[in-house]
Amino acid sequence: MMKSPRSTSIIFILIIIFSSSLSALQPGDEVPGFSVVSGSGQILIRDDLTDRKIMLFYEDRSQMSLNQDLKEYINSLSLDNNSVLTVAVVNCSDVGLLKKIWEDRLVDQSRKTGIPVYGDWNGKMKNKFNYKDDSNAFLVIDEAGKVIYAREGVVASSEFSRIGSLVQ
Repeated sequence: MMKSPRSTSIIFILIIIFSSSLSALQPGDEVPGFSVVSGSGQILIRDDLTDRKIMLFYEDRSQMSLNQDLKEYINSLSLDNNSVLTVAVVNCSDVGLLKKIWEDRLVDQSRKTGIPVYGDWNGKMKNKFNYKDDSNAFLVIDEAGKVIYAREGVVASSEFSRIGSLVQ
């Protein structure tokens, strides 16, 4: 039994809609609500990110140094901390009984990079942002909470000046 062209078209449209709703955040998307906690217990929620630009790293625990060159570039910029915030969030949803060790590692990573590092302890941020397991991503978010730049994986050094111009 063959399907009609109309039913095939409807199925195709549903697949496109469903798959696009599962893609990671892209420029123009609004950042969904989230709550993450640093190794020292400091809480960061989406509402803390309004009224200033945000550079947000989302990192897998095994690849926290993947965009180290970009972090060093950002630290070299003379950014006004009142108008631009840089944070890193590490997917810690699978640490289990090693949570205390990872809390200490996040504190150490914050000290080492000069960037506040938070843990996504329950994986809810990863799910809301539609990131896959082992994802690494970098976002620039405007003052209204909309994504203006998004990259998954390593951000090429050729993109650094563009990122700098977005936040200065």
